Amino acid sequence: MVLKMFAKFSVIGLSGVGVNMAVYVPLIAMGISYMTAAVVSFVAAVTNNFIWNLLWTFKGRAADKSFRRKYISFVACSIVNFVANLAVLKALVEQFGVNAMLAQLIAIGVTGVLNFALNYAITFNDRRKNREEAATTHETCNYSNL
Repeated sequence: MVLKMFAKFSVIGLSGVGVNMAVYVPLIAMGISYMTAAVVSFVAAVTNNFIWNLLWTFKGRAADKSFRRKYISFVACSIVNFVANLAVLKALVEQFGVNAMLAQLIAIGVTGVLNFALNYAITFNDRRKNREEAATTHETCNYSNL
């Protein structure tokens, strides 16, 4: 089940790259600074990824959390992941001499796992379901000892 979710998360992540570039390139063409364009395209891609992960990858999970709370958590996890990506990218290029394009692909792969883990454990953690399962198990154990 987790591997299936990770596969879905990865597909959505790839679509996010497309969204990012679809926003970034026109903004640059309009003369907007690359840093502003990068921020706007990052927000667009993260929002796209959040919505699709909410509706598809993690559908029905964390029902006890509001949409807003999940979105803020998803953005926070994405920022942590972005910082980790930059650290891995910098290390690969500057310390190990890896080509910058290849290093970015490796960094995305490595940090993609981190991003999934963070969102699985934090944003879409189904604590309510876990509590219900624990209560059911506890009740079953108590009755079986009679």
